[in-house]
Amino acid sequence: MSSYAVYPDGRMIPYEGVHNFRDMGGYETGEGRRVKYGLFFRSAELHGLTPADLEHLETLGIKTVLDYRHEQEAARKPNPDIAGAAYECIPALAVDPSVPVSAAGSIEELLAGGLPAAFGPDMLAGFYAKLPFGNASYQRLMAVIQEPVRLGLLHHCAAGKDRTGVGSALILLALGVPEETVMADYLLTNEGLASFTAAIKARLAPYLDEQGLVSFEAMMAAKPAYLEAALDAIKGRYGSYDAYFEQEFGLTAERLGKLRAYCLE
Repeated sequence: MSSYAVYPDGRMIPYEGVHNFRDMGGYETGEGRRVKYGLFFRSAELHGLTPADLEHLETLGIKTVLDYRHEQEAARKPNPDIAGAAYECIPALAVDPSVPVSAAGSIEELLAGGLPAAFGPDMLAGFYAKLPFGNASYQRLMAVIQEPVRLGLLHHCAAGKDRTGVGSALILLALGVPEETVMADYLLTNEGLASFTAAIKARLAPYLDEQGLVSFEAMMAAKPAYLEAALDAIKGRYGSYDAYFEQEFGLTAERLGKLRAYCLE
């Protein structure tokens, strides 16, 4: 089996064929406990896993894979089978299947879809603000994390940034991790996608004007304002995260306590 080095914090796993793959463990809660490693993983799409990547990934104890992509995205770049893991594809809210979100390897699809112009900062912030509510993906996510036998959980979308970014924030907030730490985890995506974004930008550069490139960078970046839009929307509607988790997902104080008892150390 190939050896995979990890970054100093032990969180990022630099697979050859998959970007932005990392363990969500190790984060400290407001009460001084820490999220256990090996329970929650996040990543970009898994279609590019090499045989060596897959061999290593299967040592992580993944029991459940939640795919937030639309069915068309998943069909175009299907996940490989992961031994011992159940796979569920539940599209996240308000994703237009005609927009080639996961087609960043195809210049033709990007240009045909008008993606760089469409995905500006304001549009993305608005997208984030809608994601936390009435979302079947996150309903399922919050149910799965309450079942110890379904963990380790690997959840992902196309780049592991937007849909996965909000899902990851919800997991960490439910475990009592402070907002600033949740934001730090979100911003690690800029590191996880750096080489991928640079390569695609180089391919697109001959086809786009300066404004198009600026829009493309805004689309690919994890910006604090994006996640803040989701968190502000939650607090604006419910007043607190506890109220949000209880009313959106039935995560009462008792259930949150049980969740934290298992997932924290």
